[in-house]
Amino acid sequence: MTDTKQKTTAMSEKDAANYNRVVSHATIRDIRLVGSDFTLKPEAAESTDRAWNYSLSDQLEDWTCDNAKGTLSGLYVYKASCVEGRRKLITATGRYLSTYRLSDLCDEEAGRNFLARVGRFSAYPYFRALFATLTQQSGIMLPPLPVISDGPRWVNSPDAVGRLGSDGGADDPPARKRRAVGKQD
Repeated sequence: MTDTKQKTTAMSEKDAANYNRVVSHATIRDIRLVGSDFTLKPEAAESTDRAWNYSLSDQLEDWTCDNAKGTLSGLYVYKASCVEGRRKLITATGRYLSTYRLSDLCDEEAGRNFLARVGRFSAYPYFRALFATLTQQSGIMLPPLPVISDGPRWVNSPDAVGRLGSDGGADDPPARKRRAVGKQD
């Protein structure tokens, strides 16, 4: 049983090394809009003072890793809808091809992971601009789409905030420490 665990750990370390190699050798070369669709239901234009809720999705639809040409490409589909209840009154879809130049050989699985984790952020700003343009041209003024993320990330975890720059000495104000870590007097 120990052998299996060691093999799994060794494989994970190998995957991480391959992934990090792709990260260090991939440079964005091109981002192209390859398709779009926009649907506006008539009742969406009737009232401009609605409280819109957004439904957002993004997906890596297809990808290629061509070591001979030194390219890594991902085809992304972004979809945003303005919803009221269960009804989608405005829907925009954009398909983008993001191509990266590789300065070294790329492990295919690491390349796919890179596209799924990092590449998805490459074309999203262009989709946000497309959505804003299409809705504005249809006479609907909306706030910008929110940014996409992989979840909450901190440079330093919230628990570490009270410890930053602190050696626990008398120079640190005690009340500030308590507030920083969320404790009350």
